[in-house]
Amino acid sequence: MGLPDFSRINRRREISNRLCVGLFCEHLGRLFALLMLLMISTVCQAQSPIKLSSSMAGIGTGMNVLYLEDASHTYTWEQIKSEPLAARFMPLPNGNSNFGISGADFWLRIDLENSSEEALSWLLEVPHPNWDFVTFYTQGAAAQVGGDHIPLTERAVAAESNLYPVNTPAETVQRIWVKLSYALPGKAETQLLMWTPDAFSQHYAKGYFVIGTFIGIGLLLVLSNFLIGYSTHLPEYKWYTLYIMAAMMVLLTNTGLGYRYLWQGHNWFVDFAPIIFAVLTLVLATQFTRCFLNTKESLIIDRLLQSLLVLGGLSVLCYLLGGREYAVKLTLLYALLTVFFPLIGVWQYKKGREDARFYVLGWSIWSMAILMAVTRNIGLIPADFITNFSPPLGLCIEGVLLSLALADRINYLTQEKETAELQHILHLQQQQAMLEGLVSERTAELEKAVKHAELLAQTDSLTGVLTRRAFYEFSEREVNRARRFEAPLAVVMIDLDMFKRVNDNYGHATGDRVLIAAINALQVIMRDVDIIGRIGGEEFAVLLPQTGLHDANELAERLRVALAEMEVRVGELRLKVTASFGVAAVNVANESLADSMRRADAALYRAKSHGRNRVEQADASDLVLEASSGSLQKA
Repeated sequence: MGLPDFSRINRRREISNRLCVGLFCEHLGRLFALLMLLMISTVCQAQSPIKLSSSMAGIGTGMNVLYLEDASHTYTWEQIKSEPLAARFMPLPNGNSNFGISGADFWLRIDLENSSEEALSWLLEVPHPNWDFVTFYTQGAAAQVGGDHIPLTERAVAAESNLYPVNTPAETVQRIWVKLSYALPGKAETQLLMWTPDAFSQHYAKGYFVIGTFIGIGLLLVLSNFLIGYSTHLPEYKWYTLYIMAAMMVLLTNTGLGYRYLWQGHNWFVDFAPIIFAVLTLVLATQFTRCFLNTKESLIIDRLLQSLLVLGGLSVLCYLLGGREYAVKLTLLYALLTVFFPLIGVWQYKKGREDARFYVLGWSIWSMAILMAVTRNIGLIPADFITNFSPPLGLCIEGVLLSLALADRINYLTQEKETAELQHILHLQQQQAMLEGLVSERTAELEKAVKHAELLAQTDSLTGVLTRRAFYEFSEREVNRARRFEAPLAVVMIDLDMFKRVNDNYGHATGDRVLIAAINALQVIMRDVDIIGRIGGEEFAVLLPQTGLHDANELAERLRVALAEMEVRVGELRLKVTASFGVAAVNVANESLADSMRRADAALYRAKSHGRNRVEQADASDLVLEASSGSLQKA
């Protein structure tokens, strides 16, 4: 018998050992994986129960709640409370209950422990009011439903938020499931709060008080600024009041009060309200900004604001076409972009618009509130008392500051008006000094418009003053100007005394020399703006712009004295000349130039009758002398 082949035997042993080691490693790996799964499952499910107490006042479930996301909308309660779905429940990511914008169903599971010796009745609240469907499950009890697609009469508790009564027996651990779902994508806020009935009643009353305060402030701002806008006709007030009203509708929508009192049962509008009122608020805020800051001065800025209006329209269009998720995201983008509005206010403030300061301050506060609301809605920060009430509080503060901005705007416009009026008054005070320039300007215009022949036809060839027709034409223009600017105006009628005797005794040539000398003496005293014309042979009329009756009377007296002191020399002949004057103030509002000249002429007749060489002032009752008094002739 030969020796065995030990080399072959050793190779077989080596192969066998390798197979054993491989099998051992394989089983060890499977065991390790099983242990890891077991550990993960234990971590996911081994959440300590929440300790119930008789003093719960809005206690959050936090890290004690597990969730399961159902993107396919197919899970039932029977499925999720048993394996394998029961093992998929996980803690909230970092305890954050906000999942941003989502269209998935969310299943929540909490374990509650009542360690007292008495049963405990309490309330479980889903504070986010905009879930379409909320279903509450507990072992051994019928499911309770809620959500804004369910009428309040069919809910367990008729409240704006989804509220469910719970009865936990003594010394037991109770498990509760809550299903949250949307018909269309929306804000997925899964926060749960626990209350005792008394604590919730107090919280409910305080909440109504706070919201009522916000609404009351908003209504007060709307009413007061509407009345101011109605009286001032400033378009800024129209956009402001509409903006505040839309913002109040957003507040009613987000608190559930709009659903409860305005559009309950209208499911289409229930889903549309958060979009349309938010977009409407942003659009009106943009329009107010464009109007108040007058962004049309900068084409680029105004075009950017107009593009925001288009963005709001796209958001509404997306919703109407069935893309609610895109509509919500576009609305949030729009809101986020409005935080840059204060920069536009700063730009206008630097340009000298001091009334933009309150706009910058108010919109800066609102921008911070908007930024907080947007980051809360997309799940970057948790939803709590501060983040929930910051937007309405910011709105109230901004509304008050914008109201102050509008009041500042009125003050700004009033100051501009007062400045303009002051400048106008100064202009009137300086008009005396400017009359010469104005007359020169009018003369230059006249020289360009009227031919030289017409100018000669308007001038009396002897005295160089205006003819009767030219005097009336120039005077009518001055009367119209005085009527337009409500300026004083006076007319003086002048007649040389006993002039007929000069012509009869010394000849018409001497009479002409007397007329020329008299006119020269009058023109030395008269202003350049005064209009003088020859009405008859020795009768003249003077129109005095910017002159009242008293000043005209003083000027006439100076003219009378100048003529009385004058001595006309014609060769060896020396003649003394006097004149009678009639003065009347032109009532530009109620009489014509001819009427005022008739009154001045009546005063002139009175001066003649009282001895000549005097000035008489016309009264309102002066009329043209009747034919019966025509026996007194001008001489």
